[in-house]
Amino acid sequence: MGAPRMDFPTPYLTAAEAAAYLRLEESTLNAMRWRKEGPCWRKHGGRVVYHKDSLDFWSESRDSDPGNRPKKNGGHKNGKNDEQD
Repeated sequence: MGAPRMDFPTPYLTAAEAAAYLRLEESTLNAMRWRKEGPCWRKHGGRVVYHKDSLDFWSESRDSDPGNRPKKNGGHKNGKNDEQD
């Protein structure tokens, strides 16, 4: 039994989808989450998901030119992962 077909776009990506979006191995993204080094994530019904905007923000914040880094507060209104609220 596969995943249900979604006929609507969603900004929430699973860990596997987020890793592919960032061109990382899923195990790398999971390890980064454990070390609290990776992009912000949330839990929806026990499943870890990443919002596409958080992935983009995290990627942009890793720019080698500090002048190109975003000025927002961690991609979230409070700058924390949702799990830390």
